[in-house]
Amino acid sequence: MNSLKVLKFQVGNAKLLAIQDSDTGEVIVIPVHTISLPSGYSCPAADECLSKANRVTGKITDGVDMEYRCFSATDEARSTNARNARWHNFDLLRQCQSLDEMVTLIKLSLPCSYGVIRIHVSGDYYNQMYFDAWCIVARDTPNIHFYSYTKSLNYWVNSLDKIPSNLNLTASVGGRQDRLIQEHNLKYAQVVFHPSEADKLGLRIDHDDSLAMYGSESFALLLHGTQPAKSVASKAK
Repeated sequence: MNSLKVLKFQVGNAKLLAIQDSDTGEVIVIPVHTISLPSGYSCPAADECLSKANRVTGKITDGVDMEYRCFSATDEARSTNARNARWHNFDLLRQCQSLDEMVTLIKLSLPCSYGVIRIHVSGDYYNQMYFDAWCIVARDTPNIHFYSYTKSLNYWVNSLDKIPSNLNLTASVGGRQDRLIQEHNLKYAQVVFHPSEADKLGLRIDHDDSLAMYGSESFALLLHGTQPAKSVASKAK
């Protein structure tokens, strides 16, 4: 298979580990594979975290309503390899002319036949066809557990009856479609600047992505990533 014609996946860092119980009760630790798209450029509903790293230079541009900088945009600013891999994926996906073509591309690119895949460490579902493609891929590969955060809530709501059981979605609060969270009782994640804020909201903090992977309840995430100097988020860090 031509590596230039498939999507690029990575193995997640140390905190991205899925713990699964086998039929014998044995605990097995499986590394999570991840796929990413360019931060901001592929995030049509981003708002409070909207940041973009220039494809060539890596220079970051923050959105006008940005309250905390997207951690993955910071990664792209530092790493040419990260930018190149994410734009490689985005370019290939946008070349697809049909849903079937996109599903085929994703299936041919899958790095594993069982285990866990996080859809988007950076980036998001950028249109309905792309969202639907992942639903089909998950449905057709039941031995893989998929999960992702998203602010593209309209695509999720449009396909509520198409979400397979092995795709765990979490609405990422702070986007332009937050009203859909309450309207459709969506599981969500709220970024907080301090643990006491999570306590006030009555939310558990997800420190290792386990609540995102397998949980059904909403939760909090502690602010992370480099923040603009003198910003409220920087002071919180």
